[in-house]
Amino acid sequence: MKVLFICFNIGSTVGINNGVAILSAVLKARKHQVELLFLSEDLGYGFNLDRMKQDIVKINPDVIGISLMEPQFKYAEEFCDSLRSYYKGFVICGGPYPTMDPETVISVNAVNAVCIGEGEDAICELVESLGVGKDYTQIRNLWVKDANGNIIKNRLRPFTDLTKLPPEDKELFDLKKILPLKNFQLETMLSRGCIYKCTYCINDSYIKQYKKMSDSPVSLKSYTRIKNIDTAVTEIKSVVSKFPEIKKVAFIDDNFMIYTSFIEEFCKKYREEIGLPFMCNVNPMSFDLAKVKLLKDAGCDDIRFGIESGSERVKKEIMKRPITNKSVVNAFKQTNELGMMSSSFNMIGLPTETKEEVFDTLKLNADVLPDSIKLMTFYPFKNTPIYDVCEKLDLIDYEKKRELDDYDTFTCLKFPKEHQLFLKKMQTAFNWYINMFLDNGAISHYRKLVKIIELMNENEWDRFDFPSADKEISQELRKKGIQHYSKFVNRSLAVKFPSRHSD
Repeated sequence: MKVLFICFNIGSTVGINNGVAILSAVLKARKHQVELLFLSEDLGYGFNLDRMKQDIVKINPDVIGISLMEPQFKYAEEFCDSLRSYYKGFVICGGPYPTMDPETVISVNAVNAVCIGEGEDAICELVESLGVGKDYTQIRNLWVKDANGNIIKNRLRPFTDLTKLPPEDKELFDLKKILPLKNFQLETMLSRGCIYKCTYCINDSYIKQYKKMSDSPVSLKSYTRIKNIDTAVTEIKSVVSKFPEIKKVAFIDDNFMIYTSFIEEFCKKYREEIGLPFMCNVNPMSFDLAKVKLLKDAGCDDIRFGIESGSERVKKEIMKRPITNKSVVNAFKQTNELGMMSSSFNMIGLPTETKEEVFDTLKLNADVLPDSIKLMTFYPFKNTPIYDVCEKLDLIDYEKKRELDDYDTFTCLKFPKEHQLFLKKMQTAFNWYINMFLDNGAISHYRKLVKIIELMNENEWDRFDFPSADKEISQELRKKGIQHYSKFVNRSLAVKFPSRHSD
């Protein structure tokens, strides 16, 4: 059987879809053919229905599998509206959004089935059933439309045993194009699940979905799993051997620090068999100096922390992240004392968050001085706890939300116009504000710049060439050796100069 996966990545940062990569691997292990259409302007394949039609007719797949994040659903919906005029095969949708909102996705006319939760066994069972003409309507983890259009809502099977999975098929993706866009960093994941219950993340809702729809016991312990060490090492080595230009490995797991029994052995094998520098994500709540030392010895040179907010009220009441700023400062301090780089992830535009609390986030970053800072605007993912909060407060502008292509671009909440403009400026110029909070020779420069942009109305701000202005002042300060943050790679990321990130 021939399966065509389609990934919609329009107006969004390009990257490997790890879910599709493992689905491809398990299908190929069973001798099925797998093809991919990856829609991304950065890769030269924008949202073009005519081009998609030509490619699909040429490939002639038996099954089309669509992987979806919520902001991309509008593109998949438009694609599906045109699909049935030339394609009569089976269409299934999976990924985070179909899992969180299966009712909406299964309602699309062209969609035959939705995969809820993990799909490795379900996709193989479906493809093999279709191949021999067997009934496919009772496959666990699938909601399926029968011949009469009735929706059969099957129960969920237990979580996948990651130790039994093959290496991901990362080469399904056009790595020759993707790697340069990622600064030759190979992104990979070793685990699934998270022990924390941050309200903006799908993890807590994901577990609740399983508890409601599974006949097997469901717990945080069963949800939080990690791959076989040898498989993980083999997976990375295979890609690196074919793409020797890879400079670094980026582990994008939610929280690398929670796998106590795994880290020591993995670090030893990684150092011996791969040896490339690597970075990983860490929740400051699980920071452990002894584990960080193991990571450093194995080649980790950058810990990426989720600060999220500098307001302890927002963290406690809105995000359900009970960590003090003092603990965050300590985690950065110890990481920096080891000679490692540090990065921070941050979020603004949260429900009930004030302008002063946004500044608290920027001031905390100025205090801990990460080597790079990523700042994103909050996006209410459907059926997460914080989404329910936003609904109760009548904060969501659904029309504006549908216009967004990514989850970090701009607010879709019904803030007053003045606050929306403030967030818009902040998303772009946050590095100027952080520089204003630094106690060095950059303060006077950035105070003047911040005063100018704060006086701009929306039309003036939209016309302002921020990238050029930022580049000009950054070059001047670099010549003088004055520490500051400048935008780097994209609008959400700023890097500290001087810094090894810019080497």
